[in-house]
Amino acid sequence: MVEFLPLILFAVVCAVLMLGYPVALSLAGTALVFAFGGAAFDVFDMAYLQAFPNRL
Repeated sequence: MVEFLPLILFAVVCAVLMLGYPVALSLAGTALVFAFGGAAFDVFDMAYLQAFPNRL
């Protein structure tokens, strides 16, 4: 199932973009949903979300 996550992520991003939401919100929201979903199934380590600085 893990092998299909990139394809599912791509399909979800395309679907959310076709719904008309702004690109930044679509990409960020979809990525966070998949990150939390991956953390729930022990596929993604939540420490990666803290690797980025707090300021941009």
